[in-house]
Amino acid sequence: MHTRQFGATDLQVSEVGFGAWGIGGPAMAGNIPIGWGKVNDAMSRKALQTAFEQGVNFYDTADFYGLGHSEELLGEVFGNSDKVIIASKVGHR
Repeated sequence: MHTRQFGATDLQVSEVGFGAWGIGGPAMAGNIPIGWGKVNDAMSRKALQTAFEQGVNFYDTADFYGLGHSEELLGEVFGNSDKVIIASKVGHR
């Protein structure tokens, strides 16, 4: 996997990132469904691990993805690893 420098930082991120909206699962904003729908957490964990094994080290998420569920899954899989870079947007909560 090729990497690139992340902006003006010393971080090297994979050219292919993992967008985590799809693993967030269902979510509602009032009566409006805003999430991806039903997802299988075991498959989501496996997808994260497989992406990492293939060289992906950049993961994009937000507190809005499953109302935080995608962030929780990323934490479960990677914990405090210094081998991954997680970009999380904020604003919903």
